[in-house]
Amino acid sequence: MSRTLRLALFLLGAAVFGYLVAQIGIGQLVSDAGRTGFTFVPIVVLYSLVYACSARAWQLTMGEGESNRPSFWRTYAVTISAGALNFLTPVVNAGGEPFRVAALAPWLGTRRAAGSVILHRMLHSFAYVLVWFTAIVLAFALLPRETPKVVLIILGVVGLVLLCILALIMSAHRSGVLERLLDWMGRVPLLRRLAARLEPRRETLVQMDRQITEFYHRQPGRFVKAILLEYLGRCIFMLELVLIMASLGFRLDYLRAFTLGGLEAIAGNVLFLVPFELGAREGSYFALFALFGMDPQLGLYTSILGRVRDLVWIGLGLVLMLPTAERQPAV
Repeated sequence: MSRTLRLALFLLGAAVFGYLVAQIGIGQLVSDAGRTGFTFVPIVVLYSLVYACSARAWQLTMGEGESNRPSFWRTYAVTISAGALNFLTPVVNAGGEPFRVAALAPWLGTRRAAGSVILHRMLHSFAYVLVWFTAIVLAFALLPRETPKVVLIILGVVGLVLLCILALIMSAHRSGVLERLLDWMGRVPLLRRLAARLEPRRETLVQMDRQITEFYHRQPGRFVKAILLEYLGRCIFMLELVLIMASLGFRLDYLRAFTLGGLEAIAGNVLFLVPFELGAREGSYFALFALFGMDPQLGLYTSILGRVRDLVWIGLGLVLMLPTAERQPAV
């Protein structure tokens, strides 16, 4: 993506963000922030549990022995730092993956470390899609009766697409995906040159594919456990909306919070080209809260508070990068 297009998307998102803030008023948002008060602390702490679930799921892809993988706390720190880097590299969200490979390489070697990171990313994505599909199902049960039929049709189509994506990810776990992806790139005119550059690394890709499929076939229990941990992490994250609404004096039940959070995540990934989801996240929450018959300005405040929480964890992730990068496993 060109810098010009990225800048244009950023400015468009900033314009949407500014418009929504102007519609509600800065004074109202400041007032809401004051009402949140110390509730912001558990909102921030809640995300530590999300990272813990993800770190443990990643550990499961590294092997069974404690000696051939970093400790949980080191894995946890790397996971937080990688999340910060992903946020700071908008559009592709890939800055943290090379960092994770480099941090894990002293234990597994570069190839197996890369395989572990790719495997965990696939499990992470699988759990995300499961969460989104769950939100779609819940939406059909929780949306008001007067919801326009076109909205229900769109949700149905999105649900079918998510089922197809789940099937594709499962196929990748069963039979590998990297070598097939390289073969597919070789048949696409615009990607043939990149495929030619990667061809000398075909054997490495085959070995990484084998690492992925062996985890699925030889360790099905760990495979399922890793997915459940990632899914649990997202379930914990949905409590954030319950806490935010409670801090403002509103009651929001968990299932409705799960639905709102899941649908917003779908919208955010559809609009992934907008750097930092600026405007996209705010607009999505604004529209979703209105769709569920709630005050849309609460949706905007929820998204803004979520950004503040993001900044706290980004700062912590950057602080953790230096000691994580410098230390080596004991000999």
